[in-house]
Amino acid sequence: MLKVKNINVAYGDLQVLWDVSLEVKEGEFVALLGANGAGKTTILNTISGLLHPMQGSIEFTGEEISSIPGYRTADLGIAHVPEGRRLFPEMTVRENLEIGSLSKEAKKKRKQTMEEVYQLFPRLKERHKQEAGSLSGGEQQMLAIGRGLMALPKLLMLDEPSLGLAPVIVDQVFEIARDINKKGVTILLVEQNVAHTLQHCNRAYVLENGRVVMKGTGNELLHDEHVKSAYMGI
Repeated sequence: MLKVKNINVAYGDLQVLWDVSLEVKEGEFVALLGANGAGKTTILNTISGLLHPMQGSIEFTGEEISSIPGYRTADLGIAHVPEGRRLFPEMTVRENLEIGSLSKEAKKKRKQTMEEVYQLFPRLKERHKQEAGSLSGGEQQMLAIGRGLMALPKLLMLDEPSLGLAPVIVDQVFEIARDINKKGVTILLVEQNVAHTLQHCNRAYVLENGRVVMKGTGNELLHDEHVKSAYMGI
């Protein structure tokens, strides 16, 4: 579904990614792991079209997308749930969800998709008239994911969905992501919670200083000595 090949990305004169390659197959749950500043969010922003690589290519369902703008990648079926949720705090839960379904196809199915989102997140249905800014951190993360699902994505990219959440809510978020994947949505996840991530994902890539240094199945990396010592403190 997604092929990223040898991309180099910079912010002005500062290069942050070097020859990064990865792929995500349809139906997979793939993770990008690494410390703060490793380049994980930059990869998602580049796939989304918010940034463009200096070199390299990105293909989505066979189409080259490395130079197209963000709204076009959304139309193609890529939904990006950004770090920090980026909700509209003074708009209601329902209004935030509606904003996720602005493409022609998503707008046609808005009512049906919203019911599906409410089934997945009953708390959002209870609070559909409430301002997004008044929700708890966990509820806001549910809303951010729900808004992404409103776009009817083929690929859902989640950036640090567990950030700042209580441990019990973190468990719920990972289970929700797994449920979404089982329903047929391909997932690319960025996370610092390495142990949780490797227990849930099919495959993962490890980034250090803007380069992919390791890759493997979730189970392989979960038991890798370097991963355990560097990222799990074991």
